Order: sequence, then C-alpha cells, then structure tokens
Amino acid sequence: MSFSAEKAYDLIVQARAQRRLAHAYLISGPMGAGKLALAERIIRLVNGHSDEVSGIESLRGGTVTLVRPESKSRRISIDAIREAEHTLQMSAERGVTKFAVILDCDRMGKEAENAFLKTLEEPPKASMLLMVTAQPELMLDTILSRCIKIDLMAPPEGVPLNPAARDLLDALAAHFKAGITGISGALGLMAIFSSVLKEEKAAISKRNDESLKVEAEHYKKTTEGDWLKRREEYYKGVTESEYLHLRSQLIEYLVAWFGDALRQQAGGSRLDLPEYAEHTSVMARKFEGRELDRKIEMVEKLRSHLATNVQETLAMEVAFIRAFA
Repeated sequence: MSFSAEKAYDLIVQARAQRRLAHAYLISGPMGAGKLALAERIIRLVNGHSDEVSGIESLRGGTVTLVRPESKSRRISIDAIREAEHTLQMSAERGVTKFAVILDCDRMGKEAENAFLKTLEEPPKASMLLMVTAQPELMLDTILSRCIKIDLMAPPEGVPLNPAARDLLDALAAHFKAGITGISGALGLMAIFSSVLKEEKAAISKRNDESLKVEAEHYKKTTEGDWLKRREEYYKGVTESEYLHLRSQLIEYLVAWFGDALRQQAGGSRLDLPEYAEHTSVMARKFEGRELDRKIEMVEKLRSHLATNVQETLAMEVAFIRAFA
C-alpha cells in the first residue's frame, strides 16, 4: 500500500509512541514523493531535533552518515558501506540514535549488498538504517525481507517534470495519438529517447567543463603539477554519474507512463503524470492489463540491462521494440 509522505510520517510517530520503531526502513516512491524529506523527519523525530526540514545534508555529522553512489559508475562501494557501519558501531550520547542513510540504495554492487546485509542482520545498538530508492525492485530479496517498506505515492500534482522528461513524454503522446505501430515507430521513439539523452549529456559536460575552467584559473598558481589532471578525471566522473542518473530518471518516466494506464484501467484517479492523462487513457482502453504489465516489464529489463556492461544502444533497441512495437 502506498501512502502520502505526511501519512507515512504519522505512522512513524505512532510507532515511536508505541516503542515499535524498526531498526531498518526502506523508503521508496517516484520522484517528488518526498523520500528524502521523510528520512530527514524520521531522524529529527527520533533524536529530538527541531522538526523544521532543512535538507538531509544539514544532519550529516557524527551520528548521521549519508551514503550515496560515487564516481562515474554511480555505484555504492563496499568501502562506503563499511565506513557507515564503522560509524554506527561508535558510541554516542545517551538517548541518541545513530543513523545511516543509504541514498539510491539500489545502486549497491554485489559486495556492498552482502556487507550491508550483515549490518541488517546484526544492527549495532542504538542505530537505525534508512534506505531510499525509486527502484526497490532492484534490491535483493534478502535485504527487502529484513526491513519495513514505506512506499510513498506521487504528490497530487504528479511527479515533477524536467525539460528532458517533457520532451520524451511529448514524443510519447504524439506517437500514441498518431496511432503509430510497428518496429519503425518503436525505433523512432528510441531515437527520440537517445536524442534527449545526447543533448542533456552535452549540457552536463559543458556545465562541468566550465566549473573545471573556473577552478583551474583560480588555483593554477597554488597547486601541485598533477592537480589539474586529477580534477579533470573528477569532473569526467561527475559528468558520467549525472548522465547515468538522468538516464535512470527517463526510464522511470516510461514506467510511470504505462503505470498510469494501469491505474486508469483500475479506476484510479491519482496519476503520476496527470498532464498526460488523455494519452495514457488511450493506452488503458487499447491494451489489456497483462499487456501493459508486459510493457512495464520490458522497460524494467532495460534498466537492469543498462546496469551491466551491455552495449547501451543495443539494449535500448531491444527494449523499445518489445515495449512499443
């Protein structure tokens, strides 16, 4: 069952009053659902801080460790998990709970997942684990079974749309409005998806190149000789990481598109993409529920394949043909 972020917080408050807080929570939901804000509110509630949300980064410190994907691979390393575990093992003031917040926890590699599983099975005293993800289906079942899942729904106004998402969704709307079918239509959609990614990656690269130039100009006379090379490598990693994050977001919008069609079939009024309700309703009438499920499965497989070393263009071509042809 999905909850609003406010309802989920009320349930956490009740659990705390009844001394029934779990040692680990998995907070999932679409973009804009309030996952990070809920994690921050839980920390503030448990440790008696002000309930004014100011960003989870503001809580980072001796008793709150934030773990997130690193470098161009956008993977959470085993070293990051071990560092978080070390922090949880350290002593704290009486009445203070130590927190480890794993952002985009679905990005843990196999070694990191296994290390984290041990922490879940034997949590340190006076500690809590908060895992945040938009893609819980990518997590190990053994991890999912050892935490309380909090599934947040999209806000009433739907998930936020960035320019890249709007370009993609407008293309989807035009595709289904025109009644385009077959492999050529599917490949046309894939071309638009690829074009949006290419344009956004160029913008990301330009932004990071400009940041590097500013740093180089400011520090070129006061740093070691290999400093610039290290910063170039750093910004290359940042560019790749931001690109992979954007690609993952766009795949989430595809899932939301088909998900809205299923919700309309079931008579649901709360949609992730309300602006496109007219178009997703066409899909709801055109395809049976099991066919929509299959399309979502194809998109989910694309996400899984892109997390491996598979060639990106090939993976997208197969997925778009199977989901849209």
